[in-house]
Amino acid sequence: MYLDSTYPTAVFCIIATEFCERFSFCGLRTILSLYLRNVLEFSEDASTVIYHIFIMACYVLPVVGAICADSYSGRYRTIRNFSLIYLAGNTLMCIAAVPVLDHNPILLSFLALFLIAVGTGGLKPCVAAFGAEQFQLPEQKELLRYFFSVFYFTINLGGFVGMIVTPIVRKAVSCFGDDTCYLLGFGFPAVLMLLSILLFVLGKNFYKLKTPKKNVILEFIKCSSYALGQKRKLSKRIRQEHWLDYAKSNFEMKLIKDMKIVFAILLLFVPLPIFWSLFDQQGSRWTFQASHMDASVLGIQIVPDQMQVINPAMVLVLIPVFDKGFYPYCEKKNILKNPLHRMALGGMAAGLSFICAGILELVLETTYPDVPQRNRISVNVINTMPCDVTIWNSLDKERNLESGNSIRFRNILKHNKTSYKLSVNAPKNCGNISLTNKNIQVQKTLEESQEDTFIISYDEIKQIRSYLTDPIDSTKSISGIPKIRIDYVKNTNLLQNITVTFRSSSGLEDMYFLGTENQDFGVIASPYMEIPQGVYECVISSGNNNRDYEKHFHLAFGGVYSLIITENHGKVEFVKLFTTSAPNSINILWQLPQYFLISIAEIMFGVAGLEFSFTQAPKSLKTVTIAGWYLSTAAGNLIVIVIAHVFKRQAYEFFLFAVVIVADMVIFTEMASGYHFVELEVDSSVLIVNQSKIEEEDH
Repeated sequence: MYLDSTYPTAVFCIIATEFCERFSFCGLRTILSLYLRNVLEFSEDASTVIYHIFIMACYVLPVVGAICADSYSGRYRTIRNFSLIYLAGNTLMCIAAVPVLDHNPILLSFLALFLIAVGTGGLKPCVAAFGAEQFQLPEQKELLRYFFSVFYFTINLGGFVGMIVTPIVRKAVSCFGDDTCYLLGFGFPAVLMLLSILLFVLGKNFYKLKTPKKNVILEFIKCSSYALGQKRKLSKRIRQEHWLDYAKSNFEMKLIKDMKIVFAILLLFVPLPIFWSLFDQQGSRWTFQASHMDASVLGIQIVPDQMQVINPAMVLVLIPVFDKGFYPYCEKKNILKNPLHRMALGGMAAGLSFICAGILELVLETTYPDVPQRNRISVNVINTMPCDVTIWNSLDKERNLESGNSIRFRNILKHNKTSYKLSVNAPKNCGNISLTNKNIQVQKTLEESQEDTFIISYDEIKQIRSYLTDPIDSTKSISGIPKIRIDYVKNTNLLQNITVTFRSSSGLEDMYFLGTENQDFGVIASPYMEIPQGVYECVISSGNNNRDYEKHFHLAFGGVYSLIITENHGKVEFVKLFTTSAPNSINILWQLPQYFLISIAEIMFGVAGLEFSFTQAPKSLKTVTIAGWYLSTAAGNLIVIVIAHVFKRQAYEFFLFAVVIVADMVIFTEMASGYHFVELEVDSSVLIVNQSKIEEEDH
């Protein structure tokens, strides 16, 4: 599809502007949920709520943009002014992402998101309509039709590229000591928004600028309010066929007639928020789910927030398939005859996508860390002795523990006890060592929801020893980057200032210093550290620059590890990497079925829904149906906010949404069966059918 020389020059500026704005918005939205969780340290439930409040605001505020454009400043000035607000929000987001600045990042981020929501809300109802105003009708009716198609393609392309590039920029660059750089992740969309404003302003001399007229939305509200007031006053004395007929005395009959049609459409919009409550979870719950999965595909590491790009990619591919293949076939079979039928089937497809997400979540739950729950504890015992030992725990039964292995007593009920005992027995001849004391018993105070760790070793006089180290943290890193800590068991004072170096094949090097010169015998435990996944050469050296030990380890995505090192008689005697929480093992591509189904749902529900609302709405009140459509999306995000804290298990929440939308679509189908389609003027319906595609990317 090509833009030929007869196209108004202004159109090129508008299309370029929209590409940059969509790149900016979709790029920022893609990394937002992970920023809230990983950087601002909100829980996944809280991050989900904040994310959907932001999206909800983006779909409530277009009503304000439409009123400003139609009643006060006109579309050009509305787009320009709200774009500047948008850019201010982008800039504040960049500042909030700089940790070295002395500021409140949460407050700044919330203010930035508010400004971005105001900015994009002001743009949504204006840009497409402003582009359409540049054509001379009816002479350029065909060119206008092509414009809508090109505009729709531009929206998808801008969003598609933004959703690919922004996560890569965030992940590929390190800044301020972090493995990722959200400053660049938010800075790139900010630059694109600045470019969008410049391109738009440069085209001013080419634009056709129209003076604002009477605002349709305000007239709609006035007429509705007046009719309801008159009905309350006069209904006992005067009966009217329709409640809007009570406004006949003050408003034109054409407006009242058109409003009756619009209210019939808006009534069908009532069940729609349920669909959007499912659809918009791609940027929150589904992204968090992806972060719990193995993101390695054919040796390439996929960034979890990048999975969202699958939806617009599939939509671009599937729309021609549906338009040229599926829908013509359905017409031949006399099924899915109107947009309402397609919307109902699309809603069912969304339900299936959440069933897939729920089943996948059930599988993922088996890979999640086994963290001690309330009124329970776990005990972990690591045997570094050269022989097997017998472990007895007063809260559990006796077990055998092989040399170089570990054993975990998981989720033991605390009951009413305040402490527990642990006994360790070893043979007198333990490997090549003759123990002078082969038994040891320790008593430990119970700490609820904690995992205690004992390292079994022996000291310089060959007595068996039990060292209690810091409690294990089995929870995975919120970014999915492997977590590791070092436990160094010091049995003598012959090795000083131990340094542990992890060196990857790519040249990445992490060095950890364990200062031991003033340390009594026992365990030195490092804090947990996050190291990018990969194969590492581990070099252990002492203060005299000796390389006392070398070994290779593999750290996998999502894994939590403990590196246990024991020293005896001035030598590193035992080194082993223990897996505390298994790495993410379910491949991220298992999300493809749910993305495929939600993409089908978007095509059948979103595009068909806009086609219905635009073709059925009277020409004078199409702005009202646009506002109603956006508000249904906002209400859908509100539903997610309400449900976000109901379930402890995410799978149950997914299944609830699946059940709710199936019931919702049954109700919608029943409501749709009573709707009487109206035929409008050819000039309005033909053009608006194509315009319906413009808004599709916003969902």
